[in-house]
Amino acid sequence: MTGIELKSLLPPQPSTQRNFTTHLSYNQSKDAIAYACGKSAYIRFLGKDNENAIQFVGHANANVTVVKFSPMAGSEYVVSGDDSGKVIVWSFLRDQGTGQFETKVKSEFQVLAGPICDISWDFEARRLCVVGEGRDKFGVFISWDSGNSLGEISGHSKRINACHFKQSRPMRAITVGDDGSVVFYQGPPFKFTASDRTHHDQGKFVRDVQFSPGAGEYAVTVGYDRRIVCFDGKTGEFVKYIEDTKEPVQGGLFAISWVDDTKFVTASADYTIRLWSVTDSKCLQKWTLPESIENQQVGLVAAKDGTIISLSLDGSLNFFQVGKDNMVRSLKGHNKGITAMTVNPLVSGSFDGRIMTWDSDPIGMHSDHSNLILAIDNSKSPDYATVSWDDTLKVSATVKHKFEEQPKVASVAPGEGVMAVVTSGDLLVILNSYTGEVLQKTKLSEPATAVGITKQFVAVGLANSKYIEIFRASDLSVSFRLPTALRAAASYISLSPSEKFLAVGEVMGKITLFDLETREVKTTRWAFHTSKINAISWQPNPSGEEDLVATGSLDTNIFIYSVQKPMKVIKRLNAHKDDVTAVLWDGPEALISAGSDACIKRWAVKFD
Repeated sequence: MTGIELKSLLPPQPSTQRNFTTHLSYNQSKDAIAYACGKSAYIRFLGKDNENAIQFVGHANANVTVVKFSPMAGSEYVVSGDDSGKVIVWSFLRDQGTGQFETKVKSEFQVLAGPICDISWDFEARRLCVVGEGRDKFGVFISWDSGNSLGEISGHSKRINACHFKQSRPMRAITVGDDGSVVFYQGPPFKFTASDRTHHDQGKFVRDVQFSPGAGEYAVTVGYDRRIVCFDGKTGEFVKYIEDTKEPVQGGLFAISWVDDTKFVTASADYTIRLWSVTDSKCLQKWTLPESIENQQVGLVAAKDGTIISLSLDGSLNFFQVGKDNMVRSLKGHNKGITAMTVNPLVSGSFDGRIMTWDSDPIGMHSDHSNLILAIDNSKSPDYATVSWDDTLKVSATVKHKFEEQPKVASVAPGEGVMAVVTSGDLLVILNSYTGEVLQKTKLSEPATAVGITKQFVAVGLANSKYIEIFRASDLSVSFRLPTALRAAASYISLSPSEKFLAVGEVMGKITLFDLETREVKTTRWAFHTSKINAISWQPNPSGEEDLVATGSLDTNIFIYSVQKPMKVIKRLNAHKDDVTAVLWDGPEALISAGSDACIKRWAVKFD
């Protein structure tokens, strides 16, 4: 037994928040997009390297709010900010041995006393403008390597939403905020030059701003008031409004990005991306998504060759091409913690009730439920059955069973189309996954904290006594208790494929292995985890021998234990940024895991 190596990463979608802009960043030389999700920053490659992604986890327990590439051609430097006010500059490099990317922190500064909303690099990649919320200030100009102050941000009375450096000399900077103000600076060192409080409605948020590329002739701002305002890029003087008089913008504007020196695109709450000409002051093209709150366009970045990438409120990344009428493609996925998963085919469910069918063509995103997904049965693919905290069992979004009480824990019998559910009223229910028919049910003697089911048995972890009660799946009136109580409450139960062994994970991180033939403890030495066990999976073995067990925990680690050699263990520490919520074997030498960081990772298991 040697090690667990990361093979590929399926990253989450960007985090979004209603009525707020999500800033995206694009690197042309890498053909990659950068964004934030949860406590991590991500780089997602879009071209020939599109199977690779990078997760940066240096922000500890703070939620990352913005990620920006360095503007220098070929640079591998990135800056990210979080909701605690911290800024980290880091680099990414590919390890020539493993082929995986590694990240390294270059500098780290606490710059604000509140969330960071936006960051901009100057064109020399030496200076940073950082803006957001704070008690004593709303932004700073600093050197990226030393953190030294390079000026002062003033002129705002409320949170600053966006900032941008002019990407040429003479050097200028601009900021916009919730107070409706547009403020210009010149430097270095940067100091207040002028402000405009009249051309956006006062009291209406100004959400985004960018100088035009090249000489920076223009600076354009957009906001909640649906106005697009053009300023002189050198003096900060008002030039004109840019509007479509025939078909006015019907929703607040969230983001702007320049396609070239004279054209830019905007994203708005009316589900529309628009291409504008700054010289002709008119709309050249627009793309409109179906009307739903999830399709509000809250982020935007222009990529190479006339490609435009927009961000929907539901986290979807939409690709458009200038000159083409229809969307080219869309990237979908989770952006909330994953709580349930199956493989072959790969289906996952998250905290917000979203279901992803990854092996379908195209990849399917389904908002089947309104709350956390407890269990998924994919035994009759392409249909899938799901149980959720919204008190329903659904098959491909169709309600098949309505629980009288909220499901608390659930488990699926592999390949049997049957699942076991324990409700908040301590009722154990065995159902047909696809018809919703109740096959068996019984009232438990005490609350349960975990359940596991196979073709023959149903095992329940009892909360008060810490015992495991075993039922016959065909007749719940026939049951027995294993004679040895656990050390702590059970959090996960897994029966081996032959139904000979029963592995029980506890909330304190220990795992007890029982032999169901003798009803005795096989081993208590699986004790390397330090926190709640969330997943246990038995390795498929063509010979039928049951030996290796993969486990995932709240402690972020994945371990592989051996029945034959209980003290031997393969460790993968910090497998996910947050807790590991699911681990499943995908063949004898591969694992797939999911976590509260909304990532799905594929691992190669190396043996001696």
